Order: sequence, then structure tokens, then C-alpha cells
Amino acid sequence: MNKGIDVDKHVLVKYFDSKVFDILKDPEQRTLKNKYLSVVFWDISGFANLCNKLIDEPFAITELLKLYFQEANDIIHRYHGIIDKFIGDGVMAYFGYSSDEKQEIASHTINAALDLREKFEDIKLYWLTKFVDKSISLENVYLKCGIHVGYVLFGLLETKFRNQITLVGTNVNFASRLEGIAEKNQIIVSKEMIDLVKNSYYFDTITHDIHAYGKTEVFNIKGKRE
Repeated sequence: MNKGIDVDKHVLVKYFDSKVFDILKDPEQRTLKNKYLSVVFWDISGFANLCNKLIDEPFAITELLKLYFQEANDIIHRYHGIIDKFIGDGVMAYFGYSSDEKQEIASHTINAALDLREKFEDIKLYWLTKFVDKSISLENVYLKCGIHVGYVLFGLLETKFRNQITLVGTNVNFASRLEGIAEKNQIIVSKEMIDLVKNSYYFDTITHDIHAYGKTEVFNIKGKRE
């Protein structure tokens, strides 16, 4: 008989998303299965150059990441998302685990991206005044985001030395590709996303040549419609 994994939530909750703990405890939830989710990748563009400028001030860099990751955590959870991982200066998250409403999943995801984009500008201003010399510029440091939605293989991926609740598949890869083509402050979403919420947001249509996918129509979210 399968039993839940015996772990202390209070110890582990700071090492991975708290919602993952509940999935781990339940053998049925953690079994690998196809699940309809939206997948999001965020990245700080210009971060490597900033690190080079502050090579002698590594703690200033970590303070920026702390502020950014904390806001990402709060905003993603506000919209019922789950953080998969922090990847250097990037964040991977997914939305819709507890919902079957496709439009709700899409709108929650885009709203989270809009909120984090706005908050990131506040983070930059606060960080500049508190942690670094005023000669440092963040003019070329900005947040970019890629979002796709579809079925992914979700659950506990087990290997000999490490296990992880995660999601894999071509739809995860495509979300990552969208983040890769995003430019300054852009939130790039797929046609599958925009088809669900096109009456709720202002957006531009862009054609991009995406590696392994060819010329593809994607959509840059500008903001919410009143």
C-alpha cells in the first residue's frame, strides 16, 4: 500500500513551493499524468552585465534577487500559481493545478505577469536607493516573460539520486522559447493563450522566427482592458 512521503513541512516549505508539499504527500496527486496547465518563464534581461559592474559587491546582487524572488512568490501565489523553481535570475511557474477553467487559468497567469512587471520597476527603484552607489544604472535591466498553455506531463519525476515534482513536454519547451524571444518588459504569450482571453487584454501581434518552430505568431500583452 502506498503511503505519503514522511517529511516536515515546516522545514521544507522554504526549499520548494508549499503547495508541492501537499502534492508529495498524496500518492495519487504525485503520480505522473497529463495535466492542462499554463507554464511561465520570467528572466531579468541585463542581469549578467549588472553582475559584472558589481563584481566586488555580490551582496548587493543577492539583495536584488531576494526582493525579486519574494515579490514573484507573493504574486504567483496570489493568483493560485505554483513556483517550480528559481533558475539563476529566472523563475519558472505554472498555473491551473487546482482549476479546470481554461479562461480562469489564462487570466490568472497573465494578471500575475502584469503585476510582477509593474512591481519589478518598484523593486529597481528601491534597490538603487538602498544597496548600491547612485552611479549604477538599471536602464538596461528589465523583466521579460513567456507564457504558453496546454497539456504537460506533470508529477514526481524520480531518478536514482534526486526526485522532483515538475512538468515536462513540448508545451513547457515552447513557453521557454517565448521567454527567449521576449524583449524589454514584454509578456509574450502563445496563440493558445490569447484565444482564451483576447477580449480582456490589449496586445500586439508579432511574427517571430522561433528556433525549432519556424515563423510563429505570438502576442505581446500590453495591459488589461477596462
